[in-house]
Amino acid sequence: MKYTLFMLAALAVLATSSCQRESSADVNQDRIFTHYELFYNENEDITYAKAWFRFGSITGTQLELAAPSEVTFEGDKLVFNKLLAYYEKQYAGLKTSGTFHWEDTDGKAFDNTITINAIGFGVIPDSVARNAAFTIPWTGNALGNEEAVGVWINGENEGDAQAALTIEDGATSLIVPADKMNKVGAGPGKIYLERRSSPSLTEVTGAGGYGAGVFRAKTKDVIFK
Repeated sequence: MKYTLFMLAALAVLATSSCQRESSADVNQDRIFTHYELFYNENEDITYAKAWFRFGSITGTQLELAAPSEVTFEGDKLVFNKLLAYYEKQYAGLKTSGTFHWEDTDGKAFDNTITINAIGFGVIPDSVARNAAFTIPWTGNALGNEEAVGVWINGENEGDAQAALTIEDGATSLIVPADKMNKVGAGPGKIYLERRSSPSLTEVTGAGGYGAGVFRAKTKDVIFK
């Protein structure tokens, strides 16, 4: 079941690429699917509070909220990005949790709290062999229910990026299989590590919703040999 949280995130990205959108005033308010994300990028030291609204499902038509409908995070109003069709506010530093508050055009309110669980690289060698499986340990809590950790490795060759994922309860590391390591180009490269926590939202419409707290650790520079 936990694999669905990464699948939902991927579907959300695909849906965002669509240019089709409508006003929330033109749809049944109980058919608005809500998607909230609290995302921290440790490289930037910025937390992003984001909200998407779609008709019917996570892949439905994107919606722009019509007055008096609005969405806030910890009392701060999120601003609509007209190009990408989502609402956002940025904060300096790490905000580990907060509540998204949305009111629809009928005045009905929905509150959902999202929490970020931190993660960082454990001890990683400066040089990594490409002819064997590669174990990546992390610092922070062991993996819990409704969580997943993903890693992306990228060599200097175009198109050689590889990914691995774990959803195992209690995990403190993940393994990149040897067949994926073999595809990474020799030379300098980068490793990206991300933790996604996605408990069920407590207040949603009849269409449902999805929420996630995401922590992206500082990128690790290595040499692939």
